[in-house]
Amino acid sequence: MTEQRQLTEIQKIAASCIKRWGEDYKTQNFSGKLGRFVSQLGSNTDLGKVFLDLVRHYNYYSRERLDQLIVKFYSIITKELKLDEDFTIYSRIEDDSKIDSSNFFLEEFKVLNNISNHFSYDIEKLNIEDFDNIHNVIFIDDIIGSGKTVKRFFEKNKKKLLKVNCFIFCIEMLEEGKDYLENFFNTNEFKCKIICHNLHKKAFSENYIFCETCKDNEMLLRDFERTLWRKESNNILGYENSQAIVSFFRNTPNNTLSSFWFENTKWKGLFPRDDKRTAFKKIKKKSVPYNVKKMENSVNG
Repeated sequence: MTEQRQLTEIQKIAASCIKRWGEDYKTQNFSGKLGRFVSQLGSNTDLGKVFLDLVRHYNYYSRERLDQLIVKFYSIITKELKLDEDFTIYSRIEDDSKIDSSNFFLEEFKVLNNISNHFSYDIEKLNIEDFDNIHNVIFIDDIIGSGKTVKRFFEKNKKKLLKVNCFIFCIEMLEEGKDYLENFFNTNEFKCKIICHNLHKKAFSENYIFCETCKDNEMLLRDFERTLWRKESNNILGYENSQAIVSFFRNTPNNTLSSFWFENTKWKGLFPRDDKRTAFKKIKKKSVPYNVKKMENSVNG
């Protein structure tokens, strides 16, 4: 592909993406950003073509687009499911102590749909007796990959969640993750329904983006991402091989192919993750090898 032809192709792809996504501060001058992203590859035209094909199928969610979907979710709850409001609460699938994107989605959901704070709770902080008067629990999330985080949460709160009807609303979900969770719910007798806006395949699935070249292109990108990380990493081809191609206006999930969000002095992803950390987290991380070394010295001494 000549440089001029590639430039024209990039402009066409960028225009198509903006037509699907809409435009915000992250996608302004998207043609230029996409051109710079691919130009980092230099003469590696084979991988450049893979990236361009992936971008053609990429999903980006601006705040405006997300807000529309969040309102649509509430319409499903009130008009299709017709759940009794007095016996319904809203929650998030807590993974750790960090206030993450699940919190944002839940708060945005409440604000846009005028839902009182009296109807949202952390499941782990409720008593088992509270669930005698709760019939429905609605979880709001942005993306579900393998489903293992959701499984751990349901196992941890099994006694409570077995007493109610559960509904998981999410924007993006991996097909394998949905199958995995539905099997888990059925096996453990949870009454849980999953409603997602977009059920996606892994980027290199057969008969999806690349058809007969899917495995060759998967290996090509896998080898490239190994050079980015300079070691084996769970994030190669997306966390635990999720192979997602999605970003949200607040951040890019690590389920996404890591070359799209990885950043160092030699490579800048198209939608970089915001991985800045507060001081106490940096110190805690650095103190682990220091404390191990200190312990070794005291033993040897």
